[in-house]
Amino acid sequence: MLENKNLIQKINEILERFNLSIDVHIEAKCPLNRNIGGKYNAGDHSITLFLEEIQSQSRWMFPEEDVLLEYALVIFAHEAGHATDPYLQKLVELYDDTEDELKKRKIELLVEVQAWKIARALVREVPEKFFNKIKRISLEHHYEAVSARMENAGVA
Repeated sequence: MLENKNLIQKINEILERFNLSIDVHIEAKCPLNRNIGGKYNAGDHSITLFLEEIQSQSRWMFPEEDVLLEYALVIFAHEAGHATDPYLQKLVELYDDTEDELKKRKIELLVEVQAWKIARALVREVPEKFFNKIKRISLEHHYEAVSARMENAGVA
Protein backbone atom coordinates (compact mmCIF):
# COMPACT_ATOMS: atom_id res chain seq x y z
CA MET A 1 0.00 0.00 0.00
CA LEU A 2 1.25 3.43 -0.91
CA GLU A 3 1.73 5.74 2.05
CA ASN A 4 0.02 9.02 1.21
CA LYS A 5 2.44 10.82 3.53
CA ASN A 6 5.49 9.74 1.48
CA LEU A 7 3.78 10.53 -1.81
CA ILE A 8 2.64 13.96 -0.62
CA GLN A 9 6.14 14.75 0.64
CA LYS A 10 7.73 13.81 -2.70
CA ILE A 11 5.11 15.72 -4.69
CA ASN A 12 5.64 18.81 -2.52
CA GLU A 13 9.39 18.54 -3.11
CA ILE A 14 8.82 18.54 -6.89
CA LEU A 15 6.35 21.43 -6.69
CA GLU A 16 8.82 23.43 -4.63
CA ARG A 17 11.93 22.55 -6.65
CA PHE A 18 10.30 23.63 -9.91
CA ASN A 19 8.25 26.48 -8.40
CA LEU A 20 4.96 24.97 -9.58
CA SER A 21 1.65 26.29 -8.35
CA ILE A 22 -0.76 23.40 -8.89
CA ASP A 23 -3.36 22.07 -6.47
CA VAL A 24 -2.94 18.32 -5.99
CA HIS A 25 -5.66 16.00 -4.73
CA ILE A 26 -5.38 12.31 -3.92
CA GLU A 27 -8.44 10.08 -4.15
CA ALA A 28 -8.87 6.39 -3.56
CA LYS A 29 -10.57 5.59 -6.88
CA CYS A 30 -11.34 7.23 -10.18
CA PRO A 31 -15.05 8.14 -10.10
CA LEU A 32 -15.31 7.66 -13.87
CA ASN A 33 -14.63 3.92 -13.60
CA ARG A 34 -11.68 4.35 -15.95
CA ASN A 35 -8.21 2.94 -15.47
CA ILE A 36 -6.44 6.29 -15.25
CA GLY A 37 -3.91 7.06 -12.56
CA GLY A 38 -4.30 10.80 -12.71
CA LYS A 39 -6.16 13.68 -14.27
CA TYR A 40 -5.29 17.31 -14.90
CA ASN A 41 -8.19 19.76 -14.64
CA ALA A 42 -7.42 22.95 -16.54
CA GLY A 43 -10.53 24.65 -15.14
CA ASP A 44 -9.17 24.85 -11.61
CA HIS A 45 -5.52 24.08 -12.45
CA SER A 46 -5.46 20.95 -10.31
CA ILE A 47 -4.21 17.40 -10.50
CA THR A 48 -6.04 14.46 -8.99
CA LEU A 49 -4.26 11.16 -8.47
CA PHE A 50 -6.27 7.94 -8.13
CA LEU A 51 -4.47 5.51 -5.83
CA GLU A 52 -6.31 2.28 -6.68
CA GLU A 53 -5.65 2.72 -10.38
CA ILE A 54 -2.02 3.70 -9.75
CA GLN A 55 -1.52 0.56 -7.65
CA SER A 56 -3.20 -1.63 -10.23
CA GLN A 57 -1.13 -0.21 -13.09
CA SER A 58 2.10 -0.45 -11.13
CA ARG A 59 1.47 -4.12 -10.25
CA TRP A 60 0.58 -4.87 -13.87
CA MET A 61 3.65 -3.16 -15.37
CA PHE A 62 6.16 -4.09 -12.68
CA PRO A 63 4.79 -7.25 -11.01
CA GLU A 64 8.01 -8.29 -9.31
CA GLU A 65 9.12 -4.86 -8.16
CA ASP A 66 8.18 -2.59 -5.26
CA VAL A 67 8.07 0.65 -7.25
CA LEU A 68 4.69 2.04 -6.28
CA LEU A 69 5.98 5.39 -5.00
CA GLU A 70 8.16 5.93 -8.07
CA TYR A 71 5.29 4.93 -10.34
CA ALA A 72 2.95 7.39 -8.62
CA LEU A 73 5.53 10.15 -9.00
CA VAL A 74 5.81 9.47 -12.73
CA ILE A 75 2.02 9.69 -13.07
CA PHE A 76 2.03 12.93 -11.08
CA ALA A 77 4.86 14.31 -13.27
CA HIS A 78 2.91 13.46 -16.42
CA GLU A 79 -0.15 15.33 -15.15
CA ALA A 80 2.10 18.22 -14.08
CA GLY A 81 3.40 18.12 -17.66
CA HIS A 82 -0.10 18.90 -18.87
CA ALA A 83 -0.47 21.61 -16.23
CA THR A 84 2.73 23.36 -17.29
CA ASP A 85 2.57 22.79 -21.04
CA PRO A 86 2.74 26.25 -22.64
CA TYR A 87 1.07 24.88 -25.80
CA LEU A 88 -1.82 23.03 -24.17
CA GLN A 89 -4.43 25.78 -24.56
CA LYS A 90 -3.58 26.31 -28.23
CA LEU A 91 -3.71 22.55 -28.89
CA VAL A 92 -7.10 22.31 -27.17
CA GLU A 93 -8.35 25.16 -29.37
CA LEU A 94 -7.05 23.42 -32.51
CA TYR A 95 -8.72 20.20 -31.38
CA ASP A 96 -12.04 21.96 -30.77
CA ASP A 97 -11.86 23.74 -34.14
CA THR A 98 -11.34 20.64 -36.29
CA GLU A 99 -13.83 18.02 -37.34
CA ASP A 100 -11.20 15.87 -39.05
CA GLU A 101 -10.84 12.74 -36.90
CA LEU A 102 -7.27 12.05 -38.01
CA LYS A 103 -6.22 15.58 -37.03
CA LYS A 104 -7.99 15.15 -33.67
CA ARG A 105 -6.07 11.94 -32.95
CA LYS A 106 -2.79 13.62 -33.95
CA ILE A 107 -3.51 16.55 -31.63
CA GLU A 108 -4.33 14.15 -28.77
CA LEU A 109 -1.03 12.37 -29.39
CA LEU A 110 0.88 15.65 -29.44
CA VAL A 111 -0.74 16.73 -26.15
CA GLU A 112 0.38 13.48 -24.53
CA VAL A 113 3.89 13.57 -26.00
CA GLN A 114 4.33 17.14 -24.74
CA ALA A 115 3.24 16.14 -21.22
CA TRP A 116 5.69 13.22 -21.19
CA LYS A 117 8.52 15.47 -22.38
CA ILE A 118 7.91 17.90 -19.52
CA ALA A 119 7.39 15.03 -17.05
CA ARG A 120 10.85 13.64 -17.73
CA ALA A 121 12.44 16.90 -16.62
CA LEU A 122 10.43 16.82 -13.38
CA VAL A 123 11.50 13.32 -12.30
CA ARG A 124 15.10 13.03 -13.50
CA GLU A 125 15.91 10.84 -10.47
CA VAL A 126 13.62 8.10 -11.80
CA PRO A 127 15.58 5.60 -13.92
CA GLU A 128 15.17 6.27 -17.64
CA LYS A 129 14.26 2.67 -18.49
CA PHE A 130 11.49 2.69 -15.84
CA PHE A 131 10.14 6.06 -17.01
CA ASN A 132 10.26 5.09 -20.69
CA LYS A 133 8.30 1.87 -20.12
CA ILE A 134 5.45 3.80 -18.49
CA LYS A 135 5.57 6.45 -21.22
CA ARG A 136 5.62 3.86 -24.03
CA ILE A 137 2.65 1.95 -22.67
CA SER A 138 0.75 5.18 -22.04
CA LEU A 139 1.31 6.40 -25.60
CA GLU A 140 0.54 3.08 -27.36
CA HIS A 141 -3.19 3.78 -27.49
CA HIS A 142 -2.61 7.21 -29.04
CA TYR A 143 -0.20 5.92 -31.70
CA GLU A 144 -2.65 3.13 -32.53
CA ALA A 145 -5.52 5.63 -32.84
CA VAL A 146 -3.53 7.78 -35.27
CA SER A 147 -2.44 4.73 -37.25
CA ALA A 148 -6.00 3.40 -37.49
CA ARG A 149 -7.29 6.78 -38.70
CA MET A 150 -4.53 6.93 -41.28
CA GLU A 151 -5.48 3.47 -42.55
CA ASN A 152 -9.15 4.48 -42.67
CA ALA A 153 -8.19 7.57 -44.69
CA GLY A 154 -6.14 5.45 -47.07
CA VAL A 155 -2.91 7.16 -46.03
CA ALA A 156 -1.12 4.13 -44.64
